[in-house]
Amino acid sequence: MKDVVVGSQAIAMEKSCAHVDSSHLTYALLRQPVGALNRVLAENGVEPDAVEAELDTMRRRGGVSDAEVEALAAVGIDVEDMLDRLGKDSGESSGSRRRRGFFGGHLPFSDAARRMLLRSLEEAKELGEKRITVDHVLLAVLGVSGPVADVLEDAGVTRSTVRRHLGAT
Repeated sequence: MKDVVVGSQAIAMEKSCAHVDSSHLTYALLRQPVGALNRVLAENGVEPDAVEAELDTMRRRGGVSDAEVEALAAVGIDVEDMLDRLGKDSGESSGSRRRRGFFGGHLPFSDAARRMLLRSLEEAKELGEKRITVDHVLLAVLGVSGPVADVLEDAGVTRSTVRRHLGAT
């Protein structure tokens, strides 16, 4: 679990974010060499890079799902075009917003990310384990409805598939 926490910090900094959120935890999970996530993705023929790209798209859209993009397109609103225009108008530069938190250069975790990390402890307890692993963090991420869980579910990663893999180990 330590690798996921440290990795999520590095990823949030790399992406010039002011805090660590659930998507950063998920990026870090995708980069772990162990755990059920990559086994489930491989079983479904999905590359971790494809999931990262979907997470990037989701973050760029501010959490707007593909279904919502299609619904807006049906009424004549092109979300991608709007985002492109907003990006150009705001004079965004990738490195200009980089901030570091108070504690030795660490970024703060969002409330949702903190809740997910606490939930990972509950997941470990429910499974009768004494250590929190990357799989417990994954179960916690999947346990919160929202765009990140939606991206993972679209790739075939659900609580039931992860639990099945944990039962097989």
